[in-house]
Order: sequence, then structure tokens, then C-alpha cells
Amino acid sequence: MSGNSDSGWFARPVDRLIEPFLAALRERLGQVRKLGDAERAVLDEAAARRLRDTAQLRLNRMFLLELHAATLTGRLTAEDERERWTQFLELTCTPDFDAHLRGRYPTLHRRLAALCQNQVGAVLQLAERFAADRALLGNLSGRPQGDLKAIFLGEGDTHRGGQAVARLELELGKVMYKPRSVQLDQSVRELLEDVLSGVPEEVRIRVPGVVARDGYGWAEFVEHRYCEGDAELSRFYRNLGHWLAVMRLVGGTDLHSENIVAAGPVPIVVDVESLFCPDPFVPASGRGQAVDIAAALIRRTVLRTGILPIRADGLALAGLDISAAGSLPGQQPLIPMPTIVDGGTGAARMGMTQVERSASKNHPSPTPVLALYWDQVVAGFNEVTATLQQRDAGPHPLLRRFGGREVRRIRRPTQVYAEIIRMLWHPASLHDEPAAVARGRDILRRNAESSPGAPTEPELIDGEVRDMLAGDVPVFTATVDEALIQHHLADWRTADFPLEEMTIQGALVIAYLNERAPPPRQQLPPHPQREHLDRRRRAMAASLLERLRDNAIQGTDGTVTWVSPILAEHGWAIRPLAADVYTGQGGVALCLAEYLHEHAQGRADAVAGLDALYEGTLAVLRATEDQVPTKTVGAYLGLASQVWTWSSLYELQGEPWMLERARARAALLAEQRFEDDRLLDVLDGVSGVVVPLLNLASLTREERWRDVAVRAGRRIVATATRDASGARWATSMFPEAIGGFAHGATGMGWALARLTLSGAGTQAERQSWLDLAHAAFDFEETLFDPDVGNWRDARNGVGSRFLTNWCHGSTGIGLAACDLHVRTGSARHLDVARRAVAAGLREGFGWSHTLCHGDLGLWELLERWRRLDPEAVGADRDGWDAAILSGLEERGPVGGWSRNAFTPGVMPGIGGILHLLLEMHPESRLATPLLLDRREEPPGARPGGLAGTP
Repeated sequence: MSGNSDSGWFARPVDRLIEPFLAALRERLGQVRKLGDAERAVLDEAAARRLRDTAQLRLNRMFLLELHAATLTGRLTAEDERERWTQFLELTCTPDFDAHLRGRYPTLHRRLAALCQNQVGAVLQLAERFAADRALLGNLSGRPQGDLKAIFLGEGDTHRGGQAVARLELELGKVMYKPRSVQLDQSVRELLEDVLSGVPEEVRIRVPGVVARDGYGWAEFVEHRYCEGDAELSRFYRNLGHWLAVMRLVGGTDLHSENIVAAGPVPIVVDVESLFCPDPFVPASGRGQAVDIAAALIRRTVLRTGILPIRADGLALAGLDISAAGSLPGQQPLIPMPTIVDGGTGAARMGMTQVERSASKNHPSPTPVLALYWDQVVAGFNEVTATLQQRDAGPHPLLRRFGGREVRRIRRPTQVYAEIIRMLWHPASLHDEPAAVARGRDILRRNAESSPGAPTEPELIDGEVRDMLAGDVPVFTATVDEALIQHHLADWRTADFPLEEMTIQGALVIAYLNERAPPPRQQLPPHPQREHLDRRRRAMAASLLERLRDNAIQGTDGTVTWVSPILAEHGWAIRPLAADVYTGQGGVALCLAEYLHEHAQGRADAVAGLDALYEGTLAVLRATEDQVPTKTVGAYLGLASQVWTWSSLYELQGEPWMLERARARAALLAEQRFEDDRLLDVLDGVSGVVVPLLNLASLTREERWRDVAVRAGRRIVATATRDASGARWATSMFPEAIGGFAHGATGMGWALARLTLSGAGTQAERQSWLDLAHAAFDFEETLFDPDVGNWRDARNGVGSRFLTNWCHGSTGIGLAACDLHVRTGSARHLDVARRAVAAGLREGFGWSHTLCHGDLGLWELLERWRRLDPEAVGADRDGWDAAILSGLEERGPVGGWSRNAFTPGVMPGIGGILHLLLEMHPESRLATPLLLDRREEPPGARPGGLAGTP
């Protein structure tokens, strides 16, 4: 039996502790004029419920500790676990136990008294204000009036002595109580009416109407309503774009999912506090000036508003998206929540339970499909931005109304405060409060080192600790003055609006967790033109390289990087590029090196500035690897990706220092504990270690790198699940154990097969690797549907789906089969490759220009197949080249989910297109990242069939 922390297990001892404070509240409520007896009862009951829940959350761990201490010391004698629980509850209500608590936890009663007095005082103040202002509430929308029938306290965090937002339900209507000034809300409402005067009122974005009082106010309650039909949905997302444009002007932040309510086609911001927020000082990263410039640019964009999808990257909420546009159902990680396990028994203890985030009211439909309407968000942003830019007097007169208004400064993440509050109420902290306070101060000081803008002044940190000792979340504010208004006007006027637009476009992908439920794909088949293929190939490659150059961020120190959606530790994010191959700096550096190589061979046109672009890119790549720890080991995002990058760069450029760099990254990889890896896959886990290390061993003739690959192989073996269907791997990302190349059984089997063929390990190990590889391929076969002619996507939550991409579909499965057939001559692999090619040809071209998810991966598979059998039916190399080139000419480069967003990376972006255009030349010997090849390897894999194959 289990229950969460507020299930009421310790209600009896907690009630005994808080009853004196509730009694005082009842007495004082009786003195509030203009309140009926029934209303007093409503307030009393709500206060008791709120205070009981809060106190239990603070004291549960202390009571659990005392439960087990009483058992160990013989004070609980019952044999039955439930009877022992009852005994303990009886014990907690005795004077002796109270005296024991005062001795063991010297500050407990004082701390609890402060918490109770704050919350009781806040309720009493609310009651007095309601009684005094009741007649004014009818001025709000819906005209709420009548007796108080229900009240919901604590609709948000508590601040400033137990103060929190509350929802009141009257006989007629509902109203929100705000224990802060609502004059800012009035100013925002006036701004929106001014800027959007041309938009019909019924579909115009707004904030709730308010009744402003001295230091507090009452606000209209907004009912959540889903949109009816496509027109309302389109308007809703266009309105989100309007909010982005307005918030970009006024420096708004913290507009997350709980602060916006969908009222049909109108997203209403119900809590607007954090405006005119300055960009905090951030020290140099050590990765080069280009990276620092890029990071500063991102911090200024609309990404900071909280509206666009963004994944948390720390503490217990890692990977969670709480944005207003995102926070999609089914696309969130489970959240660890402290929970009382085996409550009601003597074995009760605190554990962690993984729970789903509760639903919010920000969405306009129960199952939002963002991709269908994301262009409306961009259009809405551009529309209002253009309106602001066209005003004769500029936007300055619009902002004067904010002078003197109080705005909130969110200087630390709320989750940091939540974790410290939990620590400060731990039994050890209640036993030794001075030590806990010192620990809290130290945590805040260290947090400030990684949280730009967080307080560092000792007096401010002391104030934060005092608030948290009383159970409050600290709050900081500022007053808007002319200097602050001018600062934000200057920031708006110098904004990079094309970057803002790219950020909005690129943020779409962030809403989806591990690509489990991607937006609908759209095919636009190209109209292949076969004329002048090589001339067009060269022109397109040069044009894309110029675009890559022109979108680069360059520092005066010569460093170069880009801002783009990247695949990060907890999902997609918009950042300066990381060091990896997949979306990162390593992949872009490799593409630039390939272009330099092909240009030197006369197979690519000259592009101005390429040498400097390449050198600056390499400088940032080296610095990023040196400054930012790489937490994973795999071939596309981890340390092995860096080994492959530098090995490949060495083979292209022949610079000895590049090979030394590959050795250094491999040595760092060799230090990792593969036994701790739970990702396991090719993309990010130990399966991705094998081939890059085997490549390095072949390149350097150093056996130690094969030894590292062997260690990886042993981890793959140790984590396999085998049964009658074959072998598969339950990974931390996909515990359901799936198929496919990047994350599933085909990738693991391919790595084991390559390890077997390398001759590494003992004879017994090689046989076990080979057997397990075949078992992995057996499992993949169970996913093949002959009626569909493709392999089923086995990920949970995606329904019945058959993909043709590299990561989760037939392209990756087919490429692995082609590679292994060339190396072994196995008929089994040839048959798999044939079926994969058939699946790809059925879908055809016209999806996206990406290696991972689109047409480029299909081209690689078809070309590999053509090399195996140049006379195969349907082998039309010119036709495939024409399809790629014509598609690029007709539509421009189309990315995956972010589609129109600028993405330089190899696997999902322009880098991959560049690579493929260079590889198209019949004399090219470039290695494909899709199989982590070496140049001109394997022997016999180029046109001419199976020469040299075993």
C-alpha cells in the first residue's frame, strides 16, 4: 500500500500541532464584519485543509524517522504492522512525545508556528479584504456576486509571509484573489488594446480584467474552453505569435503552461508579473567569442518568454517541458515525487514514485497537433512586430504607461527553492538548524555560479534562507523607470528578427520527447529534371555552403559557430552547437573538410571565406570538447562521435594533430565505466563505441582501441534480453526494447557483427557476439509485416506505424544489411537489404532533405544497393540524383520537424545535404556518417560490384 506525501497518514499528530493556530483563526474570523456564518465556515475549512496539507508535507519525514526509532527502541510492541502503526499514532499524541520532539528538534515548534501564523494571517487578511470589497467584484466580467460558497487556497507558491493566489466561488461566478498589486495587469491590458486595436475584441489576446486595490487586487476568473474547428485553432496559434511579439517588446518571461489559459481561440495570460527583465551578466564560456555571442543572442530571443517549447535540464524536472505552447500530453517524462510507501503500517517509509505531470489549461484542444498550425505562430509574431515597427512615434509611447509599476524578477528557478525547502525541513535540519542554514547558504552560493542573475550578496542570500525556513518561495521585484524602458526599447530595436523567426520555427521539435509522436509528415514529390546534373550539383553545394557561411556567428578571435535546434541530453534545445556529429559542431566541421577536399580534387566550386570558416569551426570544436564534459559514449552524440570526427578529419586533411586528437578523445572514452551505461544504443550508448574504435585501431594499428571496443561488446552482451523471438535491449530511453538502427536491435546487432569480424576478443567471445547479433536480427524480423513490406515501429505510444527513415525505419535496417553483406556475403543480409530498398522506393522522394529522416538517407540506401547489384531492377542513379537536386531547387532545403528552421547539422540539416551533394560525384570516396565509414572502406564497396568481398 502506498500514498503520496499528502495522503493524510499523519493527519492525527499534525492536527494536534496546528489546532491552536486554527482555533485562533476561527476566533478572529468571528470578528470580521460583513461575513456570514456559512462563509466563515467555508474559510475555516479551507484554511484547515491547506494548513494540514502543508504541515504534513513538511513533517512527514520526521514522523517516519520517529516511527522507526520507536520500533528500534522497543516503544512499539505490537507484532502486526498495522497495529504498530496505530500504536505509533497513539504515541504521537502524548505529552511525553511532545517533550521528546522539543528535545530532539529544538527549532521545530518555532518553525512550525511561523509557518502556521503566516498562513493563518494570510487567510484572515483575504477574508477581511473580501468582506470589504465584495460590492466591487461585480465590475468584473461575468459580474461575480453573492455569498462565498467555496474557496481554494494556495493556487500557486506562497510568498511574503504565506501569501498566495486563491480562487473564490460565489453564488454567481468565480473570482481570483491576487495578494500583489494588479496595476501591472491594467497596464498590459491597455497596451494590448492599443497595439491590437485592429483585431476584433472577441479574438484579441488579453489579460483578465482586474479590480485594483492598495497592494492587492481581484481578477476575472477565466474558464478554459477548447476551440471549435480549424478556424479557431488557427486563430489560437496566431494569437500565441501575437503574445510572442508583445512580450519581445516588454521583455516578458515566465509565461509557462500554468500562466496561460486557452479560452477558445484566445490564449489569456492569467498571471503577468515578470516584465522588463534584463539579460543577466554571463561570464565567458571559454569556448570562443563566437559561442558567447551566440549564447547572448539566444538569451535575448522570444525563447525566454516561456511560451515556446523548452526542456528543463536539471534537478528533478530534467526533460520536462512546461511551456505554454508545448507541455504536450504524452510528451513529458515522468516526474519523481516523494511518496510514503506502505503507509498505515510499521514499515512505512519515504520513497520516490514516478508520476505524470498534472494536466494544465493552456491547450486549445485535447490532443494538440502543433505542426499543423505552427506557421500561424510565426505569422502572428511577424504581424504584430511589423505593426510595432510601422508606428510613426515608435513603441516608446506604448511603454510609458509602465512607469512606476512593480515587476517580478525571477532570479533563481523555483525548483531550486523547492529542493532547498525540502532540505531545510529534513529531520536532520530540524535537529541542527544552524548546520542546515549554512548548507542552504552554500547551495545558493554555488547555484549562483551556474545561474546567471542569481543573488550572490550575503544579505540577499540570508533573506532567501529566512523565507524558505518559513516555507515561502523568495520573491524579488523591481520598479519600472525610464532607464529600464529605454534599455528594453534599445534591445528591441537592435533585435535580430530573422533569428527570432528561426527560433520560433526551430522550437517546434522541442515539444516532442524522443520523437514518439512526431507531427504529420508531408510529401511533396519533386519533378526530376535530368539535365546538367553535375553542374547543378556543384552550384547547389556552393549555394548551401554560402548559406552556411552567411548564417555563421563569428567572433573577432576567429571562432565560428551557429545557433540551431540541437539534440541535447534531455531532448531538443536551441543553443550554440555542441561538439557531436549528429546536430553539432563536429558534423559541420567534417562537412567543411569534405568540401575543401572535394574542391582540391576539382569536384566542387570555390566558395569565398571557406578556409577561415573551417578553421574557426575547428577552434570552437576543440574548445567545446575541452570545456564541456561529454556525458555519454555513443557514436553520434557521445565521446565516440568525437573519435570518429577526428579520425575522419585526419583521413581527409592528413594533419597529424587531428589523429592525436582522435587518440586523446579515445583515451577519455576508455576511462568511462561502460557498466553504468543504460542508453546502450548506437546513437548515444555503448553500441556506438564499437565501430569508431575499430576504425581508429585500423587507422593507427594500435590494439588498445580494439580492447575498448571489446569492453563495449561485453556490456552489450550483458544487457541483452533473449527469448524465442530473438534478442533485444531495454534501454533507458526505450525500455520497451525496440527495433531499428539508431536505438534498437539492428544497431546493436550490427555493432556486435562488426566486432566479430574485427577479430578482437577471444574465439569464444567472437562466437557469442555473432550468435547474439543473429538473435538481434531475428527479433527485427518479428517486426517485419509482409503485407506492408516494412518493419513496424515498436516504440510505445506511436500506434501501428511503418517508417522508412534511418533511425527507426527501413533505411537504417537496410544500410546495416548492405554493410554486413559486403563484409560477409551473407544471403540473409542481402534479403533484408532488398526488402528495405523496396520499402524506400514505395514511399519515394519528396519528404525532407535530411540524412536521418528523409530523402538523403534513402539515396544512401539506394546507392549502396546499386553498388551491390548495378543491374538491379529500378537501379536509376541519375533519376535519384535528379530527384534530390530538383527537390532542393523547387522547395529549397527542407529539414525534418523544424522544416523551415535553419539547421546546419549533418543528420537533420544543411550539413547532411552538403555531404550528399559531394558524395554524388562518381569519383567521390567520402565516408557516410550513416554507417560511420572510413574513406574508401570497405574494399569493393564502390561501383563495380562485390570485388574483394569474402
